[in-house]
Amino acid sequence: MKTGVERARQNRRLAKNVGCLLLLVLLAGLQAGALHAEARVYTLAVVPQHPPLIIHRNWRPLLKRLQQDTGLQFRLKTYNDFRQFLAALHRGEPDFSYLAPYHLVLAHRSQGYQPLLRDDSRQLVGLLLVRQDSPLKSVHELDGKTIAFPSPNAFAASLYMRHWLRKTVGIDFTPRYVGTHDNVYRHIVRGKVHAGSGVNTTLSSQPEALKQRLRILYDVPGVVAHPLAVHPQVPEEIQKQVQAAMLKLKNTAAGRQLLNAVQVAEPVAADYQRDYAHLENMGFEE
Repeated sequence: MKTGVERARQNRRLAKNVGCLLLLVLLAGLQAGALHAEARVYTLAVVPQHPPLIIHRNWRPLLKRLQQDTGLQFRLKTYNDFRQFLAALHRGEPDFSYLAPYHLVLAHRSQGYQPLLRDDSRQLVGLLLVRQDSPLKSVHELDGKTIAFPSPNAFAASLYMRHWLRKTVGIDFTPRYVGTHDNVYRHIVRGKVHAGSGVNTTLSSQPEALKQRLRILYDVPGVVAHPLAVHPQVPEEIQKQVQAAMLKLKNTAAGRQLLNAVQVAEPVAADYQRDYAHLENMGFEE
């Protein structure tokens, strides 16, 4: 039979072992929590003005730099067409998104997305283009003709341009939707349409040989440039981290090269009410 002293020693050993076990469980839980926090990946969706391959080429170096500067993890999301992209925004799937001004209005309305920053170096201008050798000299000559657009819901190159041509210029036309801005420019050059609609930012990124075969026939008044927007589910401190890292990039030559590749050459802090709210009343819902 165990003595009282032996029982006391056994109880102390048992208590010590239980304490060690509890400490191990606590440490394992803390480690699992840390790993879970480290595994948080923020998605960034990019408007499909270009094919996914081009978007990855332009955006992945920037995201790699942001990961280095912030310690956060990002995954680039691309879409085959504007319908898929807008549906994802409507569901609130991307944490961050580079999107057209009016797409921000829709995403703000459905999910509360807010702009973090925008390019201040130039406005977004819708352009109506024809082949360099086209006999067309006036936008009014396109009445009844076929015009290529990226998609029904592309903003400046489609919604805004179609609205302007019908309401302000007063012409009718047959739209042909070809998927991306790049496809619009190629349809024009190949003579598949009488004209096509793009924007200044995507036209400037085309190969020089292709640009030389195009001529700007007409342009519409510019609007504030595409923003980088964020879903309200992203913690405010993370939003500020990303905004600060992006703004800091313009201070170095390497950073400016990354910004130019994604068409945010001169990033500035953006504000929804100041920069984009006026687009709510422009009648694009028609």
